[in-house]
Amino acid sequence: MSTWMRNLITSLENKEVIILYGNVRDKYINIEKKLVYSNLTDLLQNLARENSLAFSRNIFYDVLGKEKVSNTAQSNKTSAKTDDLSATSPSPFSAQKAEAPTILARWTRDLSATRENILATIFYMDKLVSYKQSGYSPDERDILLHLEKIIENITPNNRLIMVTLQDTMIPTELYTSSPKVTLVPISVPDKEDRMAYLQHRLVKDYPFIELVANLTDGLFLRDLDNIVKTLEQNKNNGTREIKAIINKYRIGEQQDYWGSLDIEKLNSANSWFIEEEGVKGQDDAVKKVIEIMTLARAGLSGIASGTLSKPKGILFFAGPTGVGKTFLAKKLAKFLFSSEEAFIRFDMSEFKEEHTVSKLIGSPPGYVGYEKGGILTGAVRDKPFSVVLFDEIEKAHPKIMDIFLQILDEGRLSDSRGQTIFFSETVIIFTSNIGTRTQDTQGKSIEDKERDKIDRILKDEQITLEKRQELIHQHFSGAVSDFFMFEISRPELLNRIGDNIIPFNYIDNSEMQRKIIHSHLTRIKSDFEEKFKSAGYKLEFSDSISDYFIKKYSEKISNFGGRAITNAMEDETMKPLAKSLLRAEYNGLKNITFKVKNENEKITVIS
Repeated sequence: MSTWMRNLITSLENKEVIILYGNVRDKYINIEKKLVYSNLTDLLQNLARENSLAFSRNIFYDVLGKEKVSNTAQSNKTSAKTDDLSATSPSPFSAQKAEAPTILARWTRDLSATRENILATIFYMDKLVSYKQSGYSPDERDILLHLEKIIENITPNNRLIMVTLQDTMIPTELYTSSPKVTLVPISVPDKEDRMAYLQHRLVKDYPFIELVANLTDGLFLRDLDNIVKTLEQNKNNGTREIKAIINKYRIGEQQDYWGSLDIEKLNSANSWFIEEEGVKGQDDAVKKVIEIMTLARAGLSGIASGTLSKPKGILFFAGPTGVGKTFLAKKLAKFLFSSEEAFIRFDMSEFKEEHTVSKLIGSPPGYVGYEKGGILTGAVRDKPFSVVLFDEIEKAHPKIMDIFLQILDEGRLSDSRGQTIFFSETVIIFTSNIGTRTQDTQGKSIEDKERDKIDRILKDEQITLEKRQELIHQHFSGAVSDFFMFEISRPELLNRIGDNIIPFNYIDNSEMQRKIIHSHLTRIKSDFEEKFKSAGYKLEFSDSISDYFIKKYSEKISNFGGRAITNAMEDETMKPLAKSLLRAEYNGLKNITFKVKNENEKITVIS
């Protein structure tokens, strides 16, 4: 029996008023009794018959104005129980229609009496009267007063259940500081429930039943009905086809990008990232990323933890600014999903306040912005196959990081509308400059300044390049661990990241700088010639250009990484090139080559 069902039974025995919310529109399974309930009404009727209070009458009311009454004792005689999992049949009802105040006034009288045990249930409670910040209409106030009076006067032999999609949808006056009221959330089916339901629905000895149960984490039993129907139509499907079928119901996408990653592509990934896409100076980071992708392609992501629905990869890029953390993440999206448009970035400096979590998952019902939804949940719903980057994670409010626990653990997140968004096909990447700060997240000065420690390592000429990189890696890994353990007290989040903290190197080596500059120049040339292809314009850089930038900007590149190169090229190359380009266009020149040279330690452009 599910935990929530046990909680409901306990609440029926001990509390007069119960607010049921969450998964209220699904089927439900009682494993011990081998029963499946086709809806919440059937479940509540069954519990009413079996409860120790022995309810003699069930009353159901919904917002259509219909009040349904059933005699529990009579229903108990006619209801058949089976030993096999089968849907219970609805009990007979007598129904009548009346206005809400009239019905609630009668309920106030009946539920405050002790002559019989009554179980009264209101469906779609939030449609009867919903939570509002701006106040209630006269009719809503009348209904609210009736409900508060029922709660205040209900006797211990009677019960009132109010059903709603979300607890935040109903007025807080109904449950705040009320000892008679308890809230019981109905969760989505757990693995045990899904396994039992699948065993009931699928053919005996179905070979992939546990795989299906694992992959359907977060889905409803009604979703399983559709999946089972499709599986039965395709009985010879293997694991890859089964995953595609389930993805259709989980994320609305059947294309398997991960399955298209063959061993040849993975074997050539290192040269693709470094040589073709220009990820320079971060060979260790590239190697680690490829290892994670290989694990995901083999289908082993999450298998050690027993959670196959976890994100395909969880990475933490740590290092100084401008060394290629975001750049590598973009290229990873291109490698996996054939487009950098599959890259989703969130600047976590925009989430410094605790309340800004609503920007990610959406505002609760009744609050401003509810209709817009969350920017994180919306983005992943639209692009379920994506690389999701949380940039400068240390700048976010610590409370906001709590939402990452569910994403990293279960691969899913519920938005403010109660919809489940699946992250199981994504790669989650956090980036941070932790390790180079002089202040912590509270604005307090860090006693042993992180940057000073780095400077001592970089300026020590007695150590080799390999040893220097090893010390830098140890420094950043340690700084990240200290941040989660002591600064924001989130060791559980650090555990989810595990050994996937990837330190990035400083770009302080002249040879490394030369490679990065050359990569920038190659990209600029390609983009320029593509943009002005119709005019036949070409662009050439002399060999001495790289020497010029290294000589003049080496120290800035060491401190500020690739952004220093970009800024230097913008100022020294693009500006004079822009003037030459405009002159050529003004004079109507075609098919010419713009030559960028270093003459007397000054960049010139000749056309």
